[in-house]
Amino acid sequence: MAKVLYTFTIKKEAEVEEERTETIKNEAGEEVTRTYKEKIKKEVPVEIKINQPSRRQMQEADMEFSVEMSKCIRQGILTKAMLLNKYSDTGGLISDSDAKLMVDSADEIRDLQAKLTILNLKPESERVEEDVKKIDTLSAEIVRRRKTLIEKETSYITLFNHTADVKAQNRAILWYVLNLSFVKDGSKKDSEFEPLFPGKTFEQKEAAMFDYEESKDEIYEKCYTKLASVVSYWFFTSNVDTEEFDKIISEINGEEE
Repeated sequence: MAKVLYTFTIKKEAEVEEERTETIKNEAGEEVTRTYKEKIKKEVPVEIKINQPSRRQMQEADMEFSVEMSKCIRQGILTKAMLLNKYSDTGGLISDSDAKLMVDSADEIRDLQAKLTILNLKPESERVEEDVKKIDTLSAEIVRRRKTLIEKETSYITLFNHTADVKAQNRAILWYVLNLSFVKDGSKKDSEFEPLFPGKTFEQKEAAMFDYEESKDEIYEKCYTKLASVVSYWFFTSNVDTEEFDKIISEINGEEE
């Protein structure tokens, strides 16, 4: 069974059947109690669960990242490293020291990602303990370098918004959201957790998301921002601290109110 990264609850309006009782007089004039069922509209709880990704899922998300990155580069979209080199050469908006740090970090992340991809090509059944340790070490190092890079990039966020790296990161985060999100609808009898985005493939799940957007699905509209925020925080920090996730949800709830 998959480990849970985080859970939270939203409410939706639904028509539910509730049991009512009332006291009436029968034909003999005696007071009797009768029970009946009535359909009413009320807010019911909907539980949202985000699972922690398995090693296989992380590999699939990394593959989606690489595919999107390659696609963007083919379309002529610059990577962060290309953009940094461009501004560094022309003495533009970025200081030399910041540009060098970000170029070096981006290069290191790319090299580490390439090594990780090669290791992940080996089937899990054929991996020895040393392979597993290398994969874990590389994954942790990528997260550390990515965090350093993001902290520095914050000052230049608008500059990097449309780079191939950001588009690939957003694609990977979307992959995680669509594959790790589950819902238990309190309006359904004996409800169990089921995928929020149905489908066997990423494309099918993405199509389900687009359908939710077009139909203005109530559950989707109330939970997607929260899902994306929690998954993004985990993606960039590798932090699984429930208190941090609670803060994120509280801030979003405050904005909504």
